[in-house]
Amino acid sequence: DGERRQKEIEIWNAATAEITERMAEVLADDQFNPIDMMMKSGARGNMMQVRQIAGMRGLVANPRGDLIPRPIKSNFREGLAMLEYFIATPGARKGLVDTALRTADSGYLTRRLVDVCQELIINDEDVFATGKPVRSVWVENIREDETGFRSHIETKLFSRTLAEDVKLSDGSIYEKGTIVGEDEMVTLRDDPAVERVRVLSPLTDDSDQGVSGACYGMSLATGKPIEIGEAVGVIAAQSIGEPGTQLTMRTFHTGGVAAAGRDIAAGLPRVVELFEARTP
Repeated sequence: DGERRQKEIEIWNAATAEITERMAEVLADDQFNPIDMMMKSGARGNMMQVRQIAGMRGLVANPRGDLIPRPIKSNFREGLAMLEYFIATPGARKGLVDTALRTADSGYLTRRLVDVCQELIINDEDVFATGKPVRSVWVENIREDETGFRSHIETKLFSRTLAEDVKLSDGSIYEKGTIVGEDEMVTLRDDPAVERVRVLSPLTDDSDQGVSGACYGMSLATGKPIEIGEAVGVIAAQSIGEPGTQLTMRTFHTGGVAAAGRDIAAGLPRVVELFEARTP
C-alpha cells in the first residue's frame, strides 16, 4: 500500500511539473502580463504561486505532514470544489500555526548561537609577526566542474588571506598576507600552475581573545578588510538565525502545498541537530 501511495504521489508531482512548464510557456508569450512581470522581476511571488492561481494547486499535506495522494486539480481562478477545500485546510492552518509557534524556536537558536559567539571580536594581532608557526588550511584538489571552470574554488578563496606566497604561471607572485578579492580570485581560479593554496582561517587562529583581522579576511558587507572591533561572532550567529526564521515563514507563503514533498519547517530541527552534534 505504501508503494502504491508513493507511486501516486510521483505521478501527480510529474503532472504538476508539466503544468508548471506549460504555464511558463504561456506566460512567456505575453510580454507584458502583469503577474509574469511581477514574478520575473523578483518583486513578489514565484512560479509555484502562479501555478496555484491559474494551473492546479497540486498535492497538499495532512495534519501529520504526510502528502495526501488525492491532489487539488482546481485552481484559485476557477475556484475549488467543496472536497478540495477540506483537503486544503490542514496545510493552510499549518502555515498560520508555524508562523506563530516555530519562529520562537528559531529565535531560541539565535539566542544560543549569540551566547556562544559573542566574545569573537576582531583584534589587531598580526599573525605573521608573532614568531610562532602560522596555522592555516589548504584549499586543494581543485578540479574543473561542469562549467569548465574551477568555480567551487571561488567560495573557498574569496575574502580569505593568503598564508604563504603563491607563484603564478607568468612568474609573478601573490605575497602572503594578500586578501583575495575579485581579481585575485579569478587569476587563481584560471591559472593552471595553481594547484593548491594555503589560506588563513578563523578556525586555525591562535589569538587568546577574539579573531585576528588577517584570519577573518575581508568583510563581505563592505568588500574591504574587516575593521578592528567588529563583532563577527554576533554577525555569524545572526547570519544563521535569520534564515532560520525565514524557513518557518515560508510554509505560510506556500499555503501548505508540497514543494517536491519537502516540509520546510522540518529544516530547522535538523539545523539544531547539527549544532548540538546529535544524531537524528
